[in-house]
Amino acid sequence: MQRLFPNILAVVLLVGCANAPPLASVPLPSDIAISVPDNKLPAERRAFSGKWAGKWRGLAGGQQQETVLIVENLTADGATVVYAQGDHSRFPAFFRRTQARFVGAKLNFSFEQRAPVSFSYELQPDGTLKAESMSRGFTAVSTLSRVNS
Repeated sequence: MQRLFPNILAVVLLVGCANAPPLASVPLPSDIAISVPDNKLPAERRAFSGKWAGKWRGLAGGQQQETVLIVENLTADGATVVYAQGDHSRFPAFFRRTQARFVGAKLNFSFEQRAPVSFSYELQPDGTLKAESMSRGFTAVSTLSRVNS
């Protein structure tokens, strides 16, 4: 039992961290509506549904920036998503609802934010989302965990 306890504690801590709410610096719209995905969609696409949070790494000055992705409604080829980011010394906090498209196993979207910026999210075997943001020749990365709220 003594050998089992550290493993159980590690799992409890990891689950608790994965379900931690995003920090207050990330604004979100008041009308979020996450739909239950259609069972006819492939399981690997249905798994994107919900609210995800993480921190961008690879930003100027080594800073990190909180980010939230909410996948509200899935279709056969894409989704309605809310992208949000927290405060950063060079970028203001904001959110935007937009349409995303599946390209293979990745969910992608882009928009203008002082310059064109594109985002790519890919479900990982551990249940997290690997994220990449590309703008002006720079790439930031993040690992997002599902948020239950």
